[in-house]
Amino acid sequence: MQRRAIPVADTRERILAHAGPLFATHGLEGLGIRQLARAARVNLAAVNYHFGSKHALFREVCLRHLRAIDALRSAELDALEARPARPTAERILEAHLRPLVAFARSGDPTNLLFLRLVMAQVARRDPRLVEVLAREGMAVRERTLALLAKALPGAAADDLRTGMIQVIGAATHLLMTEGAARRRPSAATTLRRLVAHGAAGLRAA
Repeated sequence: MQRRAIPVADTRERILAHAGPLFATHGLEGLGIRQLARAARVNLAAVNYHFGSKHALFREVCLRHLRAIDALRSAELDALEARPARPTAERILEAHLRPLVAFARSGDPTNLLFLRLVMAQVARRDPRLVEVLAREGMAVRERTLALLAKALPGAAADDLRTGMIQVIGAATHLLMTEGAARRRPSAATTLRRLVAHGAAGLRAA
């Protein structure tokens, strides 16, 4: 009996599904392509065919997570814009940060590990990764900034942009720090603190 061939789309999806947790556990440099191929039950050539290189695969996994987070952010912003009253800076930041907090606090430990890995690569100035993440998240980021400009009409556009970078950086750092702690506040408490500090920083800019 001939072995049934795995459809191309299924092969690619299987590689992506296994790559995220494996990257999170072993790191970008620690994970070997052969190890990934064995875990995903595909041949080595399939990984190279679909992604070209380990770094390209890592960027694709990053994009997968970012797109999922940004889809939730878009839904949150849609809900804000559907309300008759103009949203406050706090509500806008809450809409932007809630999906990130949910990702880190999902109960899947590999999500937090993966977030830590991505930030480490960004800190190392991985140019391709920084470029890809900046380009992919642009639509939601610009939409958030436009709403903030209406909520804080006295703030300069450059100050808001810089402030949002700092808000996201501080949020990511706090989530990673809390993830390593034995006891940590609830996700709702963490989100409330992040929003309060972020809004205060934007108003002070």
